Amino acid sequence: MFKPCQRLRTALLVPALLLSAAASASAQEVTPKPPEVAQTQTAQRPAPQPSPTPQNRPAPLTGEQKVKRAFRSAFLSPAPYAVAAFNAGVTQLGEDYPPHKDTDDKLADWGSRTARVFATGTTYRVFGNGFYPALFKQDPRYERSPKKGFGNRLGHAVSRLFVTRDDDWNLEPNYSRFAGAATSSALANVWERSTPKHDRIGADATLRRFGMTFLSGAVGNIFREFAPDIFRR
Repeated sequence: MFKPCQRLRTALLVPALLLSAAASASAQEVTPKPPEVAQTQTAQRPAPQPSPTPQNRPAPLTGEQKVKRAFRSAFLSPAPYAVAAFNAGVTQLGEDYPPHKDTDDKLADWGSRTARVFATGTTYRVFGNGFYPALFKQDPRYERSPKKGFGNRLGHAVSRLFVTRDDDWNLEPNYSRFAGAATSSALANVWERSTPKHDRIGADATLRRFGMTFLSGAVGNIFREFAPDIFRR
């Protein structure tokens, strides 16, 4: 009897991931796209990508501004609440319920699951986009690629999971994302609850959550990179 639910849950994983990424993307500002690099047909090799000039760099954010942005995106946007409720529903489809649990029990479980999903996502937004960027002096905003071409822009979007700009607009490892993902994945052990066949506490569960943070982050960056072009049409 659980096979249809399992198939439905699998089918809903993709929209759940996309919703999570879209919520993350909508909560994070995108810096203006730098001027595109022009290439002539006679060039023997691609021209090197110029560093953004002071004129087209965004103004740096103060530590206080970074933290305020993170709290606004975590609590004042409706997207995180909706995504948490949807993702909790997808998770509930994969649960094996004891026979004595009725609809009210399942709704209560869904409500508590929603709260836990929301807590984990909020922890990442507050730390990964607020406290850690302020601590490491990194810009939490997404920088769109100055290059043309789908492949170049796709590679740029994925690379921004691992490198980012500091407040002086130099490229460096994305310490804020790694630290935010590690913090939210580890702290989730405090409020998570394991269920039959689903271990959500411990080292393995923490590593899974850490990996999923980067997977949803990749989708979110791709959304930030291409969505402005799509919606402009």
